[in-house]
Amino acid sequence: MPDPIVRLPAEAAQFIAGGGRDVDSAKLAIEAAPGAQLRLEDDRGDELGLAIFDPDNDRLRVMATPADGFPSIGGALLGWRVERAMRLRRDLGLVLAEPDATYRVLHGAGDGVPGFTCDVLGAVGVLYAYSPALLPLARLLADAVRGFAKLTGVCIKIRARGGADQVPQEIVGDVPDTLVAREHGVPFEIHPRGGLNTGLFTDMREHRRGLARFAADRRVLNLFSYTGALSVACARAGARTVTSVDTSPGVAAWAQANFSLSELRDPKRYRFETGDAVRFLARAAKDREQYDLILIDPPTFSTARGAPWTLDKDYPDLIAQASSQLAPGGLLWLAANTHELGSLVRLAARGFKKSGRAAAVLETGGLPPDYPTLPAQLRDRYLQVALFRVA
Repeated sequence: MPDPIVRLPAEAAQFIAGGGRDVDSAKLAIEAAPGAQLRLEDDRGDELGLAIFDPDNDRLRVMATPADGFPSIGGALLGWRVERAMRLRRDLGLVLAEPDATYRVLHGAGDGVPGFTCDVLGAVGVLYAYSPALLPLARLLADAVRGFAKLTGVCIKIRARGGADQVPQEIVGDVPDTLVAREHGVPFEIHPRGGLNTGLFTDMREHRRGLARFAADRRVLNLFSYTGALSVACARAGARTVTSVDTSPGVAAWAQANFSLSELRDPKRYRFETGDAVRFLARAAKDREQYDLILIDPPTFSTARGAPWTLDKDYPDLIAQASSQLAPGGLLWLAANTHELGSLVRLAARGFKKSGRAAAVLETGGLPPDYPTLPAQLRDRYLQVALFRVA
């Protein structure tokens, strides 16, 4: 049976012609099952490409255009995509001789696989499909990644829209519950078969390495520290003290395990506090604690404090509060993981105004090169990082 044909309006056709691969289907009357392969045409009947229907995300995932030369979306096309993606990572020096390196091997539309991402974490891969409709293709991608990256196995996770407490997953090959992987030679404990997150965000790899320039002999505070990867980077760089704060006792223990993997076990220098960042800063102000470098990489949205916390509404107040605990000339390192926020520097300026502290931007950054994105889809460049010196 031939694939259903969908004739797109001019705006959607122009988006594909301009390099776009995640077509908004919310206003399109498409009669097809989730996951169906569709042939796309413009209003003149000219072929635009092959797409997978993803109604859960209101998207047509364009997997191939006529220039690619593939008659269907299948193992041959996906294997070619993975081979090209691996070639880029080899050129970037990320695919190393060691069997336990970490990097992103597939990044959605930027690697020609919209709706999918995949991280290599040592001997295994963790592949995210952004709706259940994409699972059949996820299985083909997992086989290709496993072969080209020479992995023991791949864990497929269904990353549903809006998030979920329980993450459906499938295992291809051999994937252990825990393992140790290395980032620039630094060991980290990975939980590939756990929930949505595995313990290490590969998009922060180069920023962790860059912290070594600023952490030596400084008193460091890491808020929203998660498994302590940023804290480990500072400690290994010679920080005088490192205090890691997170609401979860489980990830605090995980962070301590990561410190131990790097032979960092001095309790006088390395503290792990379980609690809310705002309350911790309030106590620090009461006790007149000061820090030379404060790191803030908060969640985009959280209800951990019993009330909704969002970046655009609450981040400036947190920045103001943290700025008050910096020693004169101290450094404030900020991150934001959403394209909806606008400029992180502008948002930080609101926080500095609230605190009455002057600040200068020292550095800004974003995604590393193994996170390619399309010029037509700038929203995919979600990560912003900024470093400030606070007077």
